[in-house]
Amino acid sequence: MRAAPLAVLTLAAGIACAQERPAEQPYSAPVLFDDAASHYRFAMPAQAYRGIARRDLGDVRVFNAAGEPVPHAFAPREVASVAPVTRSVNLFPLYGEEGQRVDATSVRVTRSSSGAVVSVRTTSTPAPATRRVLAYIVDASAIEERQQALQLEWQASGGFSGQAHVEASEDLQGWRSVASGPVLFLEHAGARLERKRVELAGARAKYLRVSFSGVPADFILKAIRVELRGEQAAPVREWLTVPVSAGKESGELLFDTAGQFPVDRIRLALPQLNTVAQVQFLARERAEDKWRLVASATAYRLRGAGGEIVNPDIVVPASTERYWLLRVDQKGGGFGAGEVRAEVGWLPHQVVFAARGDAPFRLAYGAKTARQGALAIGAVLPGYKDGDLKIAKAARVGEPSGDAPQAASLLRDPLQYFRALATSGDGKKWLLWGALLAGVLLLAWMAFRLLGEIGSKESK
Repeated sequence: MRAAPLAVLTLAAGIACAQERPAEQPYSAPVLFDDAASHYRFAMPAQAYRGIARRDLGDVRVFNAAGEPVPHAFAPREVASVAPVTRSVNLFPLYGEEGQRVDATSVRVTRSSSGAVVSVRTTSTPAPATRRVLAYIVDASAIEERQQALQLEWQASGGFSGQAHVEASEDLQGWRSVASGPVLFLEHAGARLERKRVELAGARAKYLRVSFSGVPADFILKAIRVELRGEQAAPVREWLTVPVSAGKESGELLFDTAGQFPVDRIRLALPQLNTVAQVQFLARERAEDKWRLVASATAYRLRGAGGEIVNPDIVVPASTERYWLLRVDQKGGGFGAGEVRAEVGWLPHQVVFAARGDAPFRLAYGAKTARQGALAIGAVLPGYKDGDLKIAKAARVGEPSGDAPQAASLLRDPLQYFRALATSGDGKKWLLWGALLAGVLLLAWMAFRLLGEIGSKESK
């Protein structure tokens, strides 16, 4: 009976002390760079997310030419930017004759002693019966920062789908077009859909002229706030088109990313114009798992005065689940007939490694038995502070090679099997094996007792 505990301890020691080898990694890809440096950094390629074995990327390694693992770390993920800083600005309606073009008007401007605009009016006085607002002049002369967007506040009696046109000037005489974007206000069954933000993409101008098309006659722009551009550039996402198939229930669509991408954005291309629908996104890691609600949103594709208006990218909490379910509210017909196209977006992980040993270096991943191998970023990159990766030179990853390994067999390679089981996190298998081992030990104990009793009777 002492042999069984000894075997279990030996097995556990073998699992803990087994040496990691490059050949154990099913997939690898060369890490390429141009200049010699002590540290390099690269973005995890899309192919790697299809082959990694652990959701926390614990199986990722970087090896040198001698097959030795080198120190590596993951740079902290870029987080969403803080709430934008906005500035209130003075707004002046520009009146003209019905049917008059805004660029055919000339204006007279009155300024205060500080140079701020206090009034704007056309040089000609339109008749009251034909007078209407042609555009709005915005005094942004006090703003020195780059202007990221305009946030609009309006008043209108009914719903509409229109277009905002933004022009810029330094002297209120010559105007240049800087932006055009959809504006939207719809109400249905107690729900409201609005789009009040117009992107300026970092323009810088003293004065803006904002006009509208496709809005109702009683539309009044009440206020504008200028959203200032932050110093930090928006992170660049990778995008992948995923196949979409019908689900079991009406209004359900399924898509499979075939990997463990850290998805945080979803794009939908709806089949028909003038579609508005409430949607839910659910996800799960394995096909047999239960669905988990990830996010809810409103998806739309509308015909506007200046072209199509579609919902922005749908933001979801970063999730590495492979299987996704799109559930569409069937009120109002859902998406209608036609094919829905979907894309998923994510921010690739940034890998930083110390170039110990000789090149070539290789990125390797996919070993299900691998333990977490990444270090803290400060332990790999001395002097690291607040996202500064300048010490690490930029590198790129070449084409991957390798095949998915066969599942470990208990009879063929028991040590490998138990190593895989130990790192899989599969509680059901552990429970079954524990029950089996307990049963075997119980039978062995009963047999031992039975043999003992038989031996004692025969000796009498």
